[in-house]
Amino acid sequence: MALDDVIDWNGMYVVVNELGVRGYEMKHFDVCKDIWKSKVPKSGQADTLQGELLREVEKLRGEAQDNGNMNWDDNFAFFCDNLKTTLIQSGMFDPQTQDKLAKLLDFVKECGEYAYRYGAGEIPEEDADPAKFAYVDDDLYDYISDAVAVFAINNPSDISYEKKDFIYR
Repeated sequence: MALDDVIDWNGMYVVVNELGVRGYEMKHFDVCKDIWKSKVPKSGQADTLQGELLREVEKLRGEAQDNGNMNWDDNFAFFCDNLKTTLIQSGMFDPQTQDKLAKLLDFVKECGEYAYRYGAGEIPEEDADPAKFAYVDDDLYDYISDAVAVFAINNPSDISYEKKDFIYR
């Protein structure tokens, strides 16, 4: 029996398909590149909100793609919540985009928490669904990064970011 006969890999695409994000291609790559180069430090949290939001998206992307969310913890959950709250409350997005961002970030968090529960032994090996551990395609993260770029475009002056003592990622 092949692994593909046991795992429904298409199940991981339900959310991105429903939201129309599957295959999304980044529109503001150059803006994100500029934020990354000018506002995201080599290590640690950024001093600006624009830089910190992009750093958080990339931390989420890296954890999913590099580790399958097996290192998921409260820091990653905070990133999902901080991105969701900041972007939605910014007033820069129409209700449909706000809803899409909220659902995508909830999905990222849901995957991470599933991986965490598996790693903690709360989900037995025989019941585990590897397709639920992490969403690893770029489209979802690119969509959220574009939202950060729109936020930055609409806030061209640096917004000071107060670093959080509990964040170590």
